[in-house]
Amino acid sequence: MDGSQSNSLLFKGVENRTEHYRKIGYSALYFAISFILLSYTSHGWSTSNAWDIGLYPRFSYDGMETLAGTGGWSINRIAWVYLAPPIWGLIVSLFALIAFTAIEGKNVHLRTILFWFAVNGYLLYLSYVVMGIASGQDYGSKLFTGFVAFYSWLLWSKGKIYGILIVQLILSLAFPLLFSKGVLQLNYSRLLASKSNGKPIVFINVFVFPVTLGFILIALTTFPMDFRYQIIRMGTLMPIALVTLLGLMLHKAKHISIVRGGLKPVPVVGLVVLTLLLLASRFWLKVNVIPLW
Repeated sequence: MDGSQSNSLLFKGVENRTEHYRKIGYSALYFAISFILLSYTSHGWSTSNAWDIGLYPRFSYDGMETLAGTGGWSINRIAWVYLAPPIWGLIVSLFALIAFTAIEGKNVHLRTILFWFAVNGYLLYLSYVVMGIASGQDYGSKLFTGFVAFYSWLLWSKGKIYGILIVQLILSLAFPLLFSKGVLQLNYSRLLASKSNGKPIVFINVFVFPVTLGFILIALTTFPMDFRYQIIRMGTLMPIALVTLLGLMLHKAKHISIVRGGLKPVPVVGLVVLTLLLLASRFWLKVNVIPLW
């Protein structure tokens, strides 16, 4: 496929390049918003659970204040506090996928939002598995949280913990196959999806471009807050993307419901306003939240 053919496929099904870029912009915005909301609310739920057991750390987008040096811990309390973020991500991902399937195909904006909540919810979950492996099982590491903290309190050996985390990672990577159909459904051209060389273009339009631009928006909104976790999440998205791309080959375009044109045209001013509001949100994301009681 030469350059002109590739360029033709890239814009297939849209009226012009400006409209194409605007669709990518909105999808990127939805990706960034869902990523940030899930990160913030996961810290909030973990902190709320800590308050529930009598500890009173603060939290912001930068994470929950360290609980090092506190006492009264048990395996149930460890699970209640430190498993909250990954479990929250998995719950949101499952419910978003169910809602995505149930909602009428013509509601493309809402379905795009739900798709990115499904992806980012699962990404949040899987990143805690990866963090557990990367922590080196060092109690002093800021990555020592989530599953690795829970498994360590079960007094398992280091070898067993690494083994469990690696198996958990491998088995979990089957889940992104569920995103593949959604990628095709959010595509705007059945002809493009039906071509042998079209599915990679679909993946670039629907997934790669929005994610790339979305990560730029996330960095502008949150840097340097939660930087270590965010880098791990960005890296964790790579195998998720690869499995999703491989999953595209399992679906035939004739069996996929596609809304021609994709995201409905929305004024550029709406995109600009939403982007500015997202960027401005960094001022309250960095504010420390403390219990009211």
